[in-house]
Amino acid sequence: MQAGTVLDGRYRLLEPIGAGGFGQVWKAHDPKIDRLVAVKVLTADGSADSDRQVARFAREAAIAGGLSHPHIVTVHDFGSAVHDGRLYAYLVMQLLPGRPLSTVLEAGRLPLPKALYTAACVADALTAAHRAGLTHRDIKPSNIMVRSSGTATVVDFGITKGSDERHDITATGILIGTPAYMAPEALSGTFEPRSDLYSFRCVLFEMVTGQRPFTGTSWHLVHQHLNEPPAALRTLRPDAPGELERLVGQLLAKDPAQRPDSAEEVCERLAETGYRHFGDAPPSRGPDLASEVCLSRDEAADGAVIPLRCTTHKTCPACATREDDQAARACTTCQGEGRIIHEQRIHQVRIPAGIREGQRIRLRELGAPGQHGGAPGDLYVTVHIDDW
Repeated sequence: MQAGTVLDGRYRLLEPIGAGGFGQVWKAHDPKIDRLVAVKVLTADGSADSDRQVARFAREAAIAGGLSHPHIVTVHDFGSAVHDGRLYAYLVMQLLPGRPLSTVLEAGRLPLPKALYTAACVADALTAAHRAGLTHRDIKPSNIMVRSSGTATVVDFGITKGSDERHDITATGILIGTPAYMAPEALSGTFEPRSDLYSFRCVLFEMVTGQRPFTGTSWHLVHQHLNEPPAALRTLRPDAPGELERLVGQLLAKDPAQRPDSAEEVCERLAETGYRHFGDAPPSRGPDLASEVCLSRDEAADGAVIPLRCTTHKTCPACATREDDQAARACTTCQGEGRIIHEQRIHQVRIPAGIREGQRIRLRELGAPGQHGGAPGDLYVTVHIDDW
């Protein structure tokens, strides 16, 4: 593969942005809807291992494509194409800003407020996955994309374990996951949501201390996970809050029953710790917004790009503190509405072909801005069709 290659007559590869045992990840352009995407490309050579990788791709498309969450990557498409006589499988995903957490950690440990916020984003993503009956099974820094603000997105659901065993592609005798971050029970092939929490704890430990809880060869790591306690968090990071050290210790319990009950609980404890010790309110996602558009039947059938004005408001400062309702209603600043325009933005909204009356479109992170570094909310657009 090289820059300029067009996969399946649609996705033009622009530049490589990542690589792994599966192949490469490319920044690409999708001309059909005029957007930049990330394309994960795998060379299929017909071997059993290659077949398993293709199955992983298909599974990732099905699993991640069914999850809708601001901290989980969006999967757009999956397919295969022949290029220069070779068959390639590909997975098309949201092009995420930022860098893999593994790259960020090459510079050393994170500031505590950012580490707590990044960890809370990952725990929030795991909450959504676990509620959907899914266990990720490979939480590690390279599967977490981080923006400069610390906002994190979880990627790679290719070895996710679900309740439907028809979709479980684990092969007998093959270690599924990454040994440096694997829970003790996962080493014997047993996975549950609290296995993700153990892996998450290993990542959190690394963000806070700058080093992994266990190191060594794969089988040395297995022994450590099964039998040895890690170093206490505050022996490596003395300024870490005591409740963070306690949480990390609970997450790394060898027995899953001794770990916190849910990722949601972990997320809440991280946010509370950040607020208590670092003064600022924890980052929060902005509220979702709703709007409507009217289309002609031709536009609904063929698709269209519609300019959509989005307006956010704030409390009117001139009358917010007035106790006299009559005076507030007479306010000339807000014309008695009690609020004024805070921001107006115009988005070019692409309406897909074949849209139906009353159907809603979700536009990620086009809603109201987040607070204290949090991600924006989403914009939900309801489509109405008129006979023009």
